[in-house]
Amino acid sequence: MSWLLENWFGSKESLEQVREDIHENLHREFYLGVSGLDNPQQSANRVNSKELFLVMNGPWENQLDDAEQELLQYAHDEMPPVVRNEVGIIPFFTQVTNDGYLVLVYIRNATDRSVLLQKLPLTLVTEDGEEVAKKTFDLISSGPVGEMSSRPMEFMFRWDEFDRIPEKEIPLMLTFIKPKKHGVEDNQNYNWGLSADESEQYLQQAEEKNPIAEGEVDLQVLDIKPGEDNGLKVIVAFRNGLGKRLEFTEVPIIVHDKAGDTVARVHFTLENMKVEANSHRVWAFDIPSSSFKKEAVNIAELTAFIPKAQQRKKEKAQVAPEVEDNKGLLQ
Repeated sequence: MSWLLENWFGSKESLEQVREDIHENLHREFYLGVSGLDNPQQSANRVNSKELFLVMNGPWENQLDDAEQELLQYAHDEMPPVVRNEVGIIPFFTQVTNDGYLVLVYIRNATDRSVLLQKLPLTLVTEDGEEVAKKTFDLISSGPVGEMSSRPMEFMFRWDEFDRIPEKEIPLMLTFIKPKKHGVEDNQNYNWGLSADESEQYLQQAEEKNPIAEGEVDLQVLDIKPGEDNGLKVIVAFRNGLGKRLEFTEVPIIVHDKAGDTVARVHFTLENMKVEANSHRVWAFDIPSSSFKKEAVNIAELTAFIPKAQQRKKEKAQVAPEVEDNKGLLQ
């Protein structure tokens, strides 16, 4: 990775020339919509880039020397202000390589909680808006992006992943594919993170063991299973016993071991998580091993629980955390 920075900055004779190069390569920032704003990019409530703490991780942390880290910090400080209470992704450098099209970005978290980006769907488009490549990146292994912090990251679109390879001189832009909202019929059968067989199994389990009581709303942990990279997968049933559709926006999950000690305490933010009247849905939450507070976890001895759901205005139900220091994870 160092050669990329050397290729970019190596021939520059002054910081002013570096600054010009940064702004020349800079792309438009796009936002993940965690603030709830319909058009966050139009918000004037912004945070100066220098107020965010730049964190290196993964290959960035291990392969960059002090001079290159200083250049990355300088480039970061030259970024435009980021929308407050949002997670923004701003591409600052692109490179055509033998393997594919590489985009370097800063992921900027201007919220007061950590966020874990699990699946990030991105596309490459031409200036005319033609989509030439689409790819979903799995970021769980990268761990959460801390509150009020920024992280450099690379996204590689390999040539065999392109629908059409444009001419080399045609510039490409990185864009975010916002997940489609599911209609009422789709929403009822849409159970995230589970196969069709698993979905049927857990829906049946939720219905048989604990039928929905009229007038009650609750969330129940149905199962704890091994997850990816030694993490956990917690299966949760959302149960709506009211005569109207509810939307759940936040889910804190606390995992304890046999001794009652906290193994993990995470906070998920959901988008478009609706449960129809007098029905239930199941959802799988991935908890990465990087969130564990203890080592040598025995899954058979773990239990998980969720603080009581509280109904909010506008017919939304939010799970209100009842413990301190909950850190947010974005699903």
